[in-house]
Formats: sequence, structure tokens, C-alpha cells
Amino acid sequence: MSESPTRGTGAGIVLILAAVCCFAASDTLAKILTAHYSTLQLLSIRNWVHVLVILLLGWPLLGRRLFQANNLRWQWQRGLLLLTCSFLAFTSLRFMPVAEFTALIFVSPLLVTLLAARMLKERVSRARWCAVGAGFIGVMLIIRPGSGLFGWAALIPLVLACLSALFAILTRKYARDDDALTTLFYTGLTGALASSLTVPFVWRTPPPADWPALLALGVIAVAGHYMFVLAFRRAPASTLSPFSYAQLIFATLFGVLLLHAVPDRWSFIGMGVVVASGLAAALLQRFEARAPQRAT
Repeated sequence: MSESPTRGTGAGIVLILAAVCCFAASDTLAKILTAHYSTLQLLSIRNWVHVLVILLLGWPLLGRRLFQANNLRWQWQRGLLLLTCSFLAFTSLRFMPVAEFTALIFVSPLLVTLLAARMLKERVSRARWCAVGAGFIGVMLIIRPGSGLFGWAALIPLVLACLSALFAILTRKYARDDDALTTLFYTGLTGALASSLTVPFVWRTPPPADWPALLALGVIAVAGHYMFVLAFRRAPASTLSPFSYAQLIFATLFGVLLLHAVPDRWSFIGMGVVVASGLAAALLQRFEARAPQRAT
């Protein structure tokens, strides 16, 4: 019996909310661990845990089909792209609070609009340009001159936002080509092999007390990415994008509870502007896309 569109969309929304909660928890845990371990060591441990979890889950369900990818080239490219995103994220979290870091990442939808107009010659309405401008004003409120965030480290999340947009687009485009577990297996394996090349130079043997947190970093991340892939298989990207902003709420909550990092007034205002402008851009894009259909 096929799943109704409404039920599929509802399941996609629940899955994307659970996924971004996992992402916020993973970022918070990474923020804690980067104070004691190198970024490359954390990435290697996380990715090998990722591979192990997928093997334990996937082999009983799929057997050898777990390794059969219809688009193997894309699987390797997706893995390298995610590894690059993770490296930038962990590096940035060394210098920035989790909530502000998450807010800067969410200029990604605005950057997509900007790049589409510049590189693809896509027509962008004046209202969407206003949303883009408002979003970057929000960014400046967060990393305003004179604050502790102003500096080169604040540029890292902006680069990460560009790559994250590409990652989401590719995931949506190819999500149905392979089973979600197959996609996650190759994503983790690519990251594990690539990050392990440099681990001998940065390895610091963790004490037994740190291993639960290190293992949890991998388990939480793989759970988030599994639900992320499933969400995009059930609902359109335009429907899911607004709900992804819940990650900022989770990130702020985890930062306050676990790191005692409370954003200041201007950061809260900037976060609100970034979220509002991103939601406005998404709604305007959907409205403009439907307008020709209504006219027809």
C-alpha cells in the first residue's frame, strides 16, 4: 500500500526535526571535545563509528546489497563534500559559540539565491533580494565589529553554508538512487579513509572516561544523517527547508544547558533576522514558482 502524499510530508517534517536536533547535539558535543582533541582525530573517530553503526544496521537488513550503489561516483563525492563540511564545522566550533555558529550556517538559502542569480541567470524578484539583504544584515548583527566573533573565524561558517547548500541539493537529487543505508555507508567510509591519512600525526590516546563522548559523537551524527536522507525521500526540499531552522533553537538550548553560553541581545536579534529572512525567501520562491501555473 503506497504512502499518501500528506502522510509522507508529515513523516518528512518529523524526520527533519529529529535530524536537526541530532545535528545540534553533535555540534555541541564537538564544541566540548575540540578543546581536548584535534579536529582530524575527532573526524576520524566519528566516521569509523559511523561505518560500524551502518554495518551493524545495514547488513542484517540488506546483506550484500548494502555495498551495491547505483551511482558510486556520487557516493564518493558526497562523502568528500560532507567530510569538508565537517572539518570546517569542527574548526569553526573551536572559536565560536554553537548558537551563533548555527545561525551563520543558515545564510545558506540566501547564498543559493545569490548564486542562482549570478551564475544561472535565474530571475530573482525584488522581494527576494530584500530578503537576502535582510539576512546579511542579520549576519552583521551576529558578527558585529567589536564583538568576540568578529574576525577570520566568522568567515568559516559562511563558506560552510555554501557547501551545505550544495550538499542538500545533491542529497535531494540523488536520494532515491540508492538505499539510505547504502548512501550513509559510503559517506562514512569516504570520510573515515580520507581523515585517517593524517591521524597518526595528530593522535592523542583518549582516557577511558572520554570514550563514551567520542563514540556518542559518531552515533548521534549517523542518526541525524540517516533521518536527513529519509526526510528528503519523503518530502520536497521546499517543504522541509523552513523546518530545518529548528536547529537554531536546539543549538541555543544545548549551548545554554551544557556550555552555559547565552547569546547576547544583538546576537538574538541577528538570529531572528536571519531566520525570518530565510523563511521569507523560501516562501517567496514557492509563491513565485506557483504563479505561472496559476496564470496558466
